[in-house]
Amino acid sequence: MVRQDFDYIRECGKVSKTSAKPTPGILLIGGAEGKKSGEDAATQWFLKRADRGNLLVLRCGGLGRHADWVCDYYRDLIGSAAELSIDSREAADDPEVIEYIREADALFIAGGDQNAYEDYWEGTAVEDAINYLINEKKIPIAGTSAGMAILGDYYYVPSHRGVISSEILDDPFHHNTKDIYRSDFIRVPYLKNVITDTHLDRVNRSNPETRYGRLFGLLTRVVHDSNRLSVFAIGLEEGAFVAIDDKGIAKVFGNGSAQGQDAYFLQTNGALPEKVERDLPVIWNHNGQAVKVYKIAGTPEGSGHFDLNNWSTASGGSWEYWFTTGGYSGFKRHPIDN
Repeated sequence: MVRQDFDYIRECGKVSKTSAKPTPGILLIGGAEGKKSGEDAATQWFLKRADRGNLLVLRCGGLGRHADWVCDYYRDLIGSAAELSIDSREAADDPEVIEYIREADALFIAGGDQNAYEDYWEGTAVEDAINYLINEKKIPIAGTSAGMAILGDYYYVPSHRGVISSEILDDPFHHNTKDIYRSDFIRVPYLKNVITDTHLDRVNRSNPETRYGRLFGLLTRVVHDSNRLSVFAIGLEEGAFVAIDDKGIAKVFGNGSAQGQDAYFLQTNGALPEKVERDLPVIWNHNGQAVKVYKIAGTPEGSGHFDLNNWSTASGGSWEYWFTTGGYSGFKRHPIDN
């Protein structure tokens, strides 16, 4: 008996192959969307772009509940909703799996283990099918947590415990930084030359530090490794939802409160890092202006305007400088006076 190593379930509706005319778009989710204000409006923004077509939730590690949730609360916006868990490279080349993917009019990549996504899907027919949906069929795509992490042109997929802020800033070549890759997986418009990170504000027993310094550190490594300044980063707090339309304009949905719903758009500011060496603290200071960051606080109605075509046309938020004079202890974020 041949192992399939995939699971598929259609939770509601009937798959249609011809009726929908989807509108492209990208929804990036900070990683803890459940019961967060702003989730409803962001979900509606995403699903309406499917034009009542077929939603497919893609994941590893077994089926989840997202498609079922959509069927319960957004049935009028979709023709069908299904989940597909792909759990081996053999399954990722299975013609039945590929047909399920190519039928989608909206694709949601769930959270989980981004390393498994890379291990099982990269270099397979699944990778080709996802890129077909995004760049030829031009459907909307969403990703949360691990699903968002793999949408960037550069992506961090740790095979062990993910690096924390102090580790990468105090040693930019820390063992847990070795899984930073580029351009050989999912190709998403407007995320070219971008690395992403999620859960920026999460602090708990397993996450002793926020990830703002980690995001800065990941950008530092990408700049250093590529010796290029034309690279960018997008980081989200857990309650943030970044909706990017087909023109490359981003707005942010969130809870509208004082914390937990911010999105950050990072760009270099004219100077390479001063010091990126093994076992030594990072120095990327540039007179306190190393990285220029636009911060947008999400609201339930959607807020802000950030143009990913030029990374400079922006409104509804505020600019900051991020820099470090030496490692984690020297990492600072300063508002730019308007």
